[in-house]
Amino acid sequence: MIAYRICEKRGNDLLTLFHSLDGTRVLPVGTWLAADVKPVTDGSPKTATVYTSGFHVLKDADECREFVRKFTAPRDLVMVKCRVKGMRKKAHSRSNVFLADKMKLLEIVETLKETEPPDKQSRRISKVARNSDFLPLIINR
Repeated sequence: MIAYRICEKRGNDLLTLFHSLDGTRVLPVGTWLAADVKPVTDGSPKTATVYTSGFHVLKDADECREFVRKFTAPRDLVMVKCRVKGMRKKAHSRSNVFLADKMKLLEIVETLKETEPPDKQSRRISKVARNSDFLPLIINR
């Protein structure tokens, strides 16, 4: 079955958003991956609902575009088309999130969020540098 996953893109690597797989957040493209299926919780184990873990995926590209709005930290996020096996609804989720036992990343479909483009960052830095020329005048008064 085809599904979609939100991944962080760092250089040429695709990374999980939160939890690592086999000690790394880097996910290879074109390789079947098996989730570490076990009882887990979101948040504090004392107050959170226990569920069986798996790879978090969404059935629809539009749901990915909607879901990514929940992420506010500045990082590069992409939508990745996946083939999945053993997919089930994440029961306690308020969103249409599914969990898969196995996943194979196929291709990046689109960029969902980007940090500032390098040219914009350099313009902002040079503007700060120009304004900092006046700091000694203010401090010495």
